[in-house]
Amino acid sequence: MNKIMSNKAVIALFLVPGLLIFAFVFVYPILYTANLGFTSWKGLGPKEYIGFENYIKLFTSDTIFMMSLKNTVIILVTAVLGQLIPALFFALLLSGMKKRTRFFRVAFFIPVLLSTTAIALMWQKIYDVNYGLLNEALRLLHLAGWQHDWLTEETTCLIAAIVPVIWQWIGYHMIILYAGLKAIPEQYVEAARLDGANAFQTTIRVILPMLKSILKVCVVLAVVGSIKIFDNIYVMTGGGPYNLTTTIAIQMYKESFLKFNYGYGSAIAVLLCIVCVVVYLIINRLMAQENLEY
Repeated sequence: MNKIMSNKAVIALFLVPGLLIFAFVFVYPILYTANLGFTSWKGLGPKEYIGFENYIKLFTSDTIFMMSLKNTVIILVTAVLGQLIPALFFALLLSGMKKRTRFFRVAFFIPVLLSTTAIALMWQKIYDVNYGLLNEALRLLHLAGWQHDWLTEETTCLIAAIVPVIWQWIGYHMIILYAGLKAIPEQYVEAARLDGANAFQTTIRVILPMLKSILKVCVVLAVVGSIKIFDNIYVMTGGGPYNLTTTIAIQMYKESFLKFNYGYGSAIAVLLCIVCVVVYLIINRLMAQENLEY
């Protein structure tokens, strides 16, 4: 076995199939999409190369794209804070419990296991103006003035579309943070308490610095997921009303598969990919730290 594994030709033979599959399903689609972004291809006929016209149009004359960009930024900020702050809070509560944490971990993680489409349809019914659970609860609480047609009114549609996303993924980040908290040696927390630190000071000065690498993972996952969000909102609103819930991913889908502007849709896809990579690099730079050994 050692003789075989030291043979470079044999190693290459084992690597080639995996590399070919990776190139075919990952590298080639990216390069093909990037190439389409420089064309005005409609799906039929020859590809006419138009240079950077698609990208120029995105930022100069496409008002729908600019609205989708603004919506995506709002979703990014709201969803990331709405997911990570409660997730960290619940993780801290659970880590302080000595027994009976399994029920809460399972309960919070159940939404992650559900189909995104099923969740979107469920919340669509909750928001229903006629028989939805939310409006009915407000009526029973004598708060009928707060009732809305949540998914079609201009003032409520975007935040109503964000809430199911937050609800679904809080448990996912909570489990990751909980695992990170349980990996922190108890003696550090005990030492801080012996030095007179209260619970808040212990959390801020001891726990969070040791949890920074785990927090970075959660931030990256939440940010990238928010930037490319599509299915939740598309099922509930389709990007409406009046494109008020349209995101970059939804706009990309509409241009490519509804309007058959494959060149323009590919330009949006390339831009979305670039934004995700840039945001990841920024987060990685801002949250860089020396490795803590404990």
